[in-house]
Amino acid sequence: MADASIPLHVLRVIAGHGSLTTTQRYLHPNQRTMQNTGTTLAEHLTETDPDHQRPEQPAAVAEPPRLKGHLRLVQ
Repeated sequence: MADASIPLHVLRVIAGHGSLTTTQRYLHPNQRTMQNTGTTLAEHLTETDPDHQRPEQPAAVAEPPRLKGHLRLVQ
């Protein structure tokens, strides 16, 4: 019923559960839902929108030489 978009609070009442947590324990996605979710994620990750800009990688910062007996500055 959950895969048919029946709201969780309605499923709780139908199942006679006292809490939504109990109802959620019995929810398992079906194979079609898993495939659709994977497809949606793959499309999102391979998006080729020209306006979509990936964030620039931060420039590497050279680590100062370590001196014996001295504290090292951590940024």
